[in-house]
Amino acid sequence: MTGVLRHVIESIAPASAAHAEAARRSVAGAGAPLLERLAAALGGAQHAPRPRAARRTIVVCAGDHGAGDPGIALGAAHPTVIAAREIAGGTAALAHVARASGTPIVLIDAGVAEAAELPATAVALGRGPSRDLLREPAMTVVDAALGLEAGIALAVSLADAGLDVLAIGAIGVGADVASAALLGAATGAPPTGLGDPGAEAAGVRGAALAGAGAGALERLAALGGPDTAVLAGLILGAASINVPVILDGYATGAAALAAVAFAPAAAGALIAAHAGSFTHPRILAHLGLAPLFEVGLGHGEGTGAAMVLPLADQVAALASRG
Repeated sequence: MTGVLRHVIESIAPASAAHAEAARRSVAGAGAPLLERLAAALGGAQHAPRPRAARRTIVVCAGDHGAGDPGIALGAAHPTVIAAREIAGGTAALAHVARASGTPIVLIDAGVAEAAELPATAVALGRGPSRDLLREPAMTVVDAALGLEAGIALAVSLADAGLDVLAIGAIGVGADVASAALLGAATGAPPTGLGDPGAEAAGVRGAALAGAGAGALERLAALGGPDTAVLAGLILGAASINVPVILDGYATGAAALAAVAFAPAAAGALIAAHAGSFTHPRILAHLGLAPLFEVGLGHGEGTGAAMVLPLADQVAALASRG
């Protein structure tokens, strides 16, 4: 473990139960249990009795996993590139939701297979896509550590301009397989009933790795992808400075599993936007998170997380009058 990572992990404090309850009471007069739950989550993570939400950012991390490699070069037709271009071009659902709430989107290239085709606004932080975790370790330990540090640096950079809330999303092929593998590693039991033999095999691999005593960094390197590493670092960095992080789908959930494996207290900074699909409900159950919306939304590119931001505005407005 690097010195930077160790310092950040040691800086993460558990969410404040006292501040969570004070924040909940500050909006209780509205008679809206959903807002009370969100207020408690924000207040506990921020260590503040009056939650704040004005300064926020949506980070979408793009990274491809070897387990989903189509085996041919797709160029501009690659699914990750198409999704990234729609976000950058303002036509994606996420872009519409972000505009409505006045929230900027930061698009990160953590390791896209066709990186040359990404929009110019994508910030390059990665070292390329991962390998196929079903055949070999997805990343080296060095690559995983560098991804974590890149995510931590991103959190610090965003916080320099002021940051109250962070919403995250992810795009990239093969993230479903990696989520099953990391879930298996986190619980020590392979997830079943997924309807995807490759993902279930990945879950077996993850559970076996955990059973062999692999540490958090080794598990991330063997099972995760470049987006997983950067997002896990981003979560750790945000948690260390008391910034709550709103999760979207299973790729962000997998990153949360990786982050909490390093620092269990980081779970106190996490807010689940929605129940999601595939492995996400089981990931949230393992993390002890109750989703704000009991539905699955999109593919986890950040739209669900962004939909929480207007609710956070309401919480902040009510709390300021309390």
